[in-house]
Amino acid sequence: MARNEKVSANTPWTDDELRQSVEVYVLLLRLQLRGNDGRSEPVAQALLSGPLALRNDAAIRYRLRNISAVVQELDGPVLKGFSPAESVGKLVRPRIRALLLDDPDFARLLAPTSNAGDDDRRDALKALAILRRKIEELEADLAWRGHNNPPEQDDIGVQVADLADARDAITVVEAELEKPNPDEEIVEAGTSRILGLALKLTKWIGERTTKFVDAALLAAAPVAVAKASGLLPAIIDAVEAVGRTVGH
Repeated sequence: MARNEKVSANTPWTDDELRQSVEVYVLLLRLQLRGNDGRSEPVAQALLSGPLALRNDAAIRYRLRNISAVVQELDGPVLKGFSPAESVGKLVRPRIRALLLDDPDFARLLAPTSNAGDDDRRDALKALAILRRKIEELEADLAWRGHNNPPEQDDIGVQVADLADARDAITVVEAELEKPNPDEEIVEAGTSRILGLALKLTKWIGERTTKFVDAALLAAAPVAVAKASGLLPAIIDAVEAVGRTVGH
């Protein structure tokens, strides 16, 4: 099959395709619940363009609506922009259901906990450390591109100052979490700054992506785009982990 040739609409979805769809759905749902005012669909378009590159726009969009139907059945919050489509298929529905129930992030959305402890604090500090590393990787890539100045790779949606601000916010939050009684207002302000980086990334993706497989988006700066997109789950992981620590 040619690289850009789409599979038939009647071709069964593989387990990997369904898994990737569910993972992206849950990620976007977590972002939505954390106050993202941007549209979900463009982000789904960018994140799914790789694993579902052989599926057309309508098929991907409808599959996410199928996931909404199963989420609704499980009494979970539904992703805006993807209203439930009940025609899931008797063989696909249980597969989606099992993937959702096996997803630890989705499980937390169904039954969020508010009791913080030492494990929560360690998890939060670990998630913040991972996020800092990803930010530093993107900063290093931006610095390289700045020195080499490729003319077609001048925009990945965030500025060096945005990344530096997020790193500074991570430092502030970490310092509070090291205290016996963290100041919740300081932690909340810091996590809001971190989340602001995610909102800028999603806004950029929404402005640049017009279809589920956008070759121009990836061709412009593939490494930087991959790193920028990879920041989204790390940001939400960190923000949620911190939220559990301070007992939101």
